[in-house]
Amino acid sequence: MKFLHAADLHLDTPFQGLTGVPSALRSQLIAAPLTALTRLVDLAITEQVDFVLLVGDLFDQQAQSVAAQAGLMAALERLNVAQIPVVLSFGNHDYQPVDSQWHFPANVHAFGPSVKTVTLTTADQTQVAISGFSYDQRWVTTPKIADYSAKLPMVDYHIGMLHGQLGTAGDHYAPFSVGELLAKHYDYWALGHIHQRQTLNAVPPVVYPGNLQGRYRDETGQKGCLIVESQADQTLRPVFHALAPITWTTWIPKLQGPVDRPTLLKQLVDQFPTTAEDGTELVLITLPTTVELSATAMLALTQGALLTQLQGQLTTTACWPVDLQLATDKSQPVLGGLDQAVWQQAGQRVVTTEQIAALADHLLAEPFLNQALLEDLTPAQWQQRVLGLLQEQYHLTTEGGAADGD
Repeated sequence: MKFLHAADLHLDTPFQGLTGVPSALRSQLIAAPLTALTRLVDLAITEQVDFVLLVGDLFDQQAQSVAAQAGLMAALERLNVAQIPVVLSFGNHDYQPVDSQWHFPANVHAFGPSVKTVTLTTADQTQVAISGFSYDQRWVTTPKIADYSAKLPMVDYHIGMLHGQLGTAGDHYAPFSVGELLAKHYDYWALGHIHQRQTLNAVPPVVYPGNLQGRYRDETGQKGCLIVESQADQTLRPVFHALAPITWTTWIPKLQGPVDRPTLLKQLVDQFPTTAEDGTELVLITLPTTVELSATAMLALTQGALLTQLQGQLTTTACWPVDLQLATDKSQPVLGGLDQAVWQQAGQRVVTTEQIAALADHLLAEPFLNQALLEDLTPAQWQQRVLGLLQEQYHLTTEGGAADGD
């Protein structure tokens, strides 16, 4: 017995945080989610799987575009023609009200808001029970695991489909614990919702396949689905297959010595990868903390001019730089997104004796500063006093960046 487990297709999803993208690459970005779905169907047919499980968030939104709906229907119809059953559920992104009506091909079973169980008989007469549900609203805060039956005794395998996350009652996305899943004695838990591939338990497998196509800078690495096959000892073994046509990757160049802007640009151009292993790579560049940048190089970096120049000198879009940053030195406290060294350098340039004298007549209106100006402080002490005031005023922290508030 063999089946395909995928989740979080997010058809219609936008790529975010990208600027200066060439038109040819822009077309690839728009088509990427549907391209990944086409590859999924190709894989299912090639592998001759007995059925396909799609565990929630097929679409990126509750209301879908005609193109996204048509793309999904075409994929499901191809599987129908190949006589491959599909069991699917809707998740928190594409939740469906109870009265929603979908006219899926005959090979498709879509779960509703209540936990139900369907049974399939494979070509080799293996009996498989599959239990699951769909979201009918954005949040499902009540754990659903209690509604799943124990393993049915009359089947060879029992599989649970669950779009949710580890948590407790009150969490937003059908919270569960691994212990609760294992207590059902199912042979496989096909999870969805988390976009990183994760195995929460090995035997029986409790697995997130990750999403089908990475959409954001934090969704790096290969994306795809799992082909799950029964073994001689009756266990099920999942194997990952990459399907995404576009991959987010990280790259740290090797830079030597103090560098000015032209030298830094040349080293980046000379070292930048020009070929991808499969498809297209969106490259996030991090300059090492050891590099010494000139003032003009730092300015070009922080204002985005350096990234634009690098993009302009590339002759291929197989690997495309989408971000360029200086690595944060973890040994230095972070102040509002600036490391301690940059913060102190700014203080030394701005809080000078001349600046203090020029501003003194305005500052005397403040009681605290009026008293403070009478104190005998050195310029260094003034710098620290002013920096401290700025930290308090703008809620800056030395514990890892700006204070929480999102």
